[in-house]
Amino acid sequence: MLLLTHRRQPTTDAFERIRNSLLGRSGALDLALPSLTQSETAALLAAQAPDLPDDVVEHIWSISGGVPFTVTELARSAVDGELRAPAEAVLGSLAPPTRAALERVALMGSTFDTDGFIAMSDMPEEQAFDCLDAALAGLVIERTLQGFRFRHPLIREALLDAVPPHRRSALHRSCARRLIEFGASPARVGHHLLAAGDTAAAVPFVLRAAQTEVTVGAFRDALSLVESILGAARDEDLVAALTLRADALAAIGDPAALSAYREALAVADQRQTRVLRARMGQLAVLSGDTDTAAAVLDGLEPDGGPDDSAVLLAHGALAYFTGDIDGARVAVADSLRADPVQGSALLQSNLVALRGLITHTRGEWNHTLRAELMRTRDDPGLATTVFDAHLCVAEYLLYGPTPYEDVIDLAQGLRRTAQSSGVLRAVAFARALAGEAELLAGNLDTAESELSTAVDLHREIGATAGEAHSLQRLAEVHLTRGDLRTATRLLRRALPLARSSVLAPHLIQRIYGTTVAAADSPEAAREAINAAKAAMAQTDSCDFCAIMFEVPAAINCVRNGDLDAAREFLAAAERSSTLWEGTAWQAATLEARAHLLAAEGDAERARQLRHRAAEIFDDVAHPLDAARCRAG
Repeated sequence: MLLLTHRRQPTTDAFERIRNSLLGRSGALDLALPSLTQSETAALLAAQAPDLPDDVVEHIWSISGGVPFTVTELARSAVDGELRAPAEAVLGSLAPPTRAALERVALMGSTFDTDGFIAMSDMPEEQAFDCLDAALAGLVIERTLQGFRFRHPLIREALLDAVPPHRRSALHRSCARRLIEFGASPARVGHHLLAAGDTAAAVPFVLRAAQTEVTVGAFRDALSLVESILGAARDEDLVAALTLRADALAAIGDPAALSAYREALAVADQRQTRVLRARMGQLAVLSGDTDTAAAVLDGLEPDGGPDDSAVLLAHGALAYFTGDIDGARVAVADSLRADPVQGSALLQSNLVALRGLITHTRGEWNHTLRAELMRTRDDPGLATTVFDAHLCVAEYLLYGPTPYEDVIDLAQGLRRTAQSSGVLRAVAFARALAGEAELLAGNLDTAESELSTAVDLHREIGATAGEAHSLQRLAEVHLTRGDLRTATRLLRRALPLARSSVLAPHLIQRIYGTTVAAADSPEAAREAINAAKAAMAQTDSCDFCAIMFEVPAAINCVRNGDLDAAREFLAAAERSSTLWEGTAWQAATLEARAHLLAAEGDAERARQLRHRAAEIFDDVAHPLDAARCRAG
């Protein structure tokens, strides 16, 4: 009997001829042996080195990939229960050219694709593929959906340790050059140029990568990229870098954003200053600093250029928040005429939201919704952007004095018109609006039906913001019934959808607010609050929607005895409540203050505030909330 063993790849032509000849004559059996399982590896090690600790046995299994030879070699390398250079047992079987190629590829990171491997191997394509096959056969790397990865971190670390520091810069620079030839992403090229110490050459690539991060809402990642090249940027690149930095800081609500815009303005030319002043003015308005906004926007007027919509939007926001509703209406109308396409999705969303606030204040929101329906019926993408923007405006309607019967009638009428027009996003919006109104009116069964339908409709058309919003409201239905488990499950579904949406700054705060309220223990509540603070530090913030997290967080902190944190959340909620004048959120803030007063021992003052909160809840037709306040 002849026993012939071999690895999967690579094999020579001569070997394949012999193998195929034997198999073709039925004179041989092809027996594929899988890698050892964890229990089989443990059994082999028990025979080879019975005194090895359990953690070392598990470590050997994870590094070896279940290859018996590697398992035994690792067992021999163990000294006093510890492994010495464990990755060498895996890498020792590689041919020198393959190992040299992998040392260079390891500089790219723990994962890579075929183009990256060829670029870093510095070999002809056919030879590079042979090395790739050898690395796969040796279980040094493994396949992933996107390409390949080193099978264990220690393997990559051992490869990196073999590359002297003085060679790494040259290798990174060579990799960047090859990646440019392959048309790789700017982020990958920029990474290698920065690693090579060639920051000046990295500037244009890193700027393009940072712009991509801003586009998808990864503002902190964009900031990190910009900071990495800011000292080397010059001329137009410097303006672009400072502008991106200011925009990212504004998006995450960082107080330094206004100063960042001033830095960008100091180096911008006349053409570039227009959009910078518009964005700075818009930020100042939303920060409540209308004096700064007025000073920044003074003398900034439309000139027929591409930035007119942004300029007019900033003027409209300033007018609205200083009480000039007619001036705001004119500015928004002029902005829409100046740029019918309305630029970016964010600019579209801001314009629609401001117009919604204006028409709500003027009692014309119903007519605006119907006009939006007709305007978007032939453009599903625009319909999603437009009706997503109205989600926030709808909260004013729901939490204000408008009777819920009127809101439900509006929603049902909009749904019928949308169905006949074929605007599915508007149908889903109307279902969600009706469900919210039914929820707040205390009609839980009807609310569940409407919101469940809204979840399904939004999912079918790929409207992630609407789906996340509907799931959060559906969770509130179950929370009101006392079904904390179902509420939490729905909120976990909503969270990743919200994070990927352009409305993340609005939705994240609502979802975490409901998550805190649904916590079934003080520990779960603290965990939810900490997760919320971490999440909201990574995304942009909304001063309006912040109250939807701050109120439940304050109440929960009182219940858990953390009064200092409760006071901090309550102070933030009271600042936010000034933006919700005449709505249920003012009552909710009073209720939170009553909880704190009671915990501080002022029972009479707490009772008075609960009574006042119940009266406001009655005024805006929130029967369940009013009953809760009266019950104490």
